[in-house]
Amino acid sequence: MPINETVPPRTEAVLKQGHPPYMEGYPNSSFQPDRTLTRAQAAQVVYRLIENPDAGQNSCGYTDVAQDAWYAPCVRALCALGLFDNGAKFRPDEPCTRAEFVDLFYRLAPTEADPAQFPDVPADHWASAQISSAVAQGWLSGYPDGRFQPDKALTRAEACTIINRICRRSGDSAQAGRLLQLGLFSDVRSSHWAAAAIVEAAVAHTPSADGSAEQWGPLDLSGMRFPQGFHTVGDQLCYVDRHGKLVTDRRLGAYSADANGVLTQVDPAYQMPDVPYFSQIDDIGAWVGCEAVATLSGLQAKGFAKDVPLRTFLDDLPRSSSDPEKGFVGSPYVPDTTKRTRTTIYPAKLAEYTNSYCNGEVLCSDFRGATIEELQRELLAGNCVVGYLTLWWATPFYRNYIIEGQTQRLVSNNHAILVCGYDPEKGYYISDPYNYYNRGQVHQYWENAATFERIWNERKTGMVMR
Repeated sequence: MPINETVPPRTEAVLKQGHPPYMEGYPNSSFQPDRTLTRAQAAQVVYRLIENPDAGQNSCGYTDVAQDAWYAPCVRALCALGLFDNGAKFRPDEPCTRAEFVDLFYRLAPTEADPAQFPDVPADHWASAQISSAVAQGWLSGYPDGRFQPDKALTRAEACTIINRICRRSGDSAQAGRLLQLGLFSDVRSSHWAAAAIVEAAVAHTPSADGSAEQWGPLDLSGMRFPQGFHTVGDQLCYVDRHGKLVTDRRLGAYSADANGVLTQVDPAYQMPDVPYFSQIDDIGAWVGCEAVATLSGLQAKGFAKDVPLRTFLDDLPRSSSDPEKGFVGSPYVPDTTKRTRTTIYPAKLAEYTNSYCNGEVLCSDFRGATIEELQRELLAGNCVVGYLTLWWATPFYRNYIIEGQTQRLVSNNHAILVCGYDPEKGYYISDPYNYYNRGQVHQYWENAATFERIWNERKTGMVMR
């Protein structure tokens, strides 16, 4: 049974002027363009587009629309306007079909048209008039095989495209591309066939004055959130801070960000100031706890966990019997002289643990696979990296370890340090927790680029702290 079965009555509802947003992404930052649009979502979309959507007077008696459902106000309001027929069932979670979708907009302004010639839309089809009108007005068309497929489920991307045609909204391809390159939606690239249509649907903006192919004016990005880190937008570099906001009009380490968020490197080098030093040896004897010790140094340099004792940070590490992806293997205080377990914790789990000290902020991320250029950019932006290198900068050598019953060949002379500066002449500034040869002293120094980069490029393992 479709949403609407009868010949739709004329309604007094009209579409809003301007270009308000009418569709949004999901909490995980995805848009899911190929996901089916549900009937509840269709109701929400149309509700957002209508001027005075709560002005309807008709009754609504759906038994499958709970009063506290997120879509209930939209469904009941559109039913009261006559855009949905009243009945017992609405079926909010079922897919919205092509026929049902065009029927919603047809009811806003019924327009007669010659019957469309589709073999799967006979004259007595419940939506024949609606489909004929929609095709005549260019809202959508049939498929190459000559069919219309009225019962085919509509995707979210297709819905955006149809609505933009109905509302004569073309989208700004340049603005859409920039926002998508900044990571507006995790699953929509600027090359997506509906990129401009999706951004047109999701972002509040002012349309062009002449109503032709759109070119939006300046956008207010203050309320928008993007994935943290560097983003290449066209041939320009931008940076999003850990709050998800594009950095504009300020210095960022060795960079300067302009009003549009475009970065220019203004200094060749940058060293993070006021990095506290923790030894994994002095007074604590955490002989294999270098990952956590280096991390606490960076965490406090970023302004977090100032009152957390090193021993507490070490003792509260998540643990695993053999898999560093799940927690620290063994004890940070006791080396495994048998070399049977790989006593370490990998960056993803370390980042998860460290972020629990950041008052709800996401400071740390897995940085495995990063190139030297990506590492240098983070350091120049004032960030630091817990780098998994080797003890005393020796060439990495490998042993076989048993990880949850499976043999893995891993670096045996693993050592983690905090990388907190870069200078093309001096190399990389290191806060090294293993002060074996200078007990009781701060072991922070510049390591030459050739040595550092040789080992980094072999391992490419670390955790970035932004």
